[in-house]
Amino acid sequence: MKRYILVVSLLILMSFVSLVTGCANRANKPEEPTTANELEFNLVFKYGIGARNVLNTYDGTYTKDMVAGPPVTTHLSLSRDELSTIYNKVVEIDFFNYPDKFAVYVPPWEPVSMVTPYESYYFRVEHGSKIKELSWEDSITNPNNDADKLRELIQCIRDIVESKREYKKLLPPRGGYD
Repeated sequence: MKRYILVVSLLILMSFVSLVTGCANRANKPEEPTTANELEFNLVFKYGIGARNVLNTYDGTYTKDMVAGPPVTTHLSLSRDELSTIYNKVVEIDFFNYPDKFAVYVPPWEPVSMVTPYESYYFRVEHGSKIKELSWEDSITNPNNDADKLRELIQCIRDIVESKREYKKLLPPRGGYD
């Protein structure tokens, strides 16, 4: 009888440990990439000098900074495949775990390399009930893996926007930034 109780107790303990570690492993896994059909995903992405170019997938609009002239807004919506491409990049770089105000850290003993004018970025990314806002003044050019990953996401979004017919119809900006 003692042996029976020991075996049953051991089985219950092993089942409990398996359950706890199985749930913990699932909770720590990054989200798997998916398609836009399976997600509620939208974003506002502002970029450029002063972050004056704006993609807004909530409204299906794009605003282009015309530098010396007033900004121009046009209808521009992304397909499910395009949204899925952006979402997959968001997951790949672990975007939701970036700080809200991103900056490249350079240790005090290293020289800082900077560029002017520099690009500014603002993201408001919504996936289901998660909302992440991130801003970044990209003036420091020192090597940084997190900055490189964020630039990959930025380039992904820009490539999609700039491939759209609506974007290509817009006039080029007049003037430039010093």
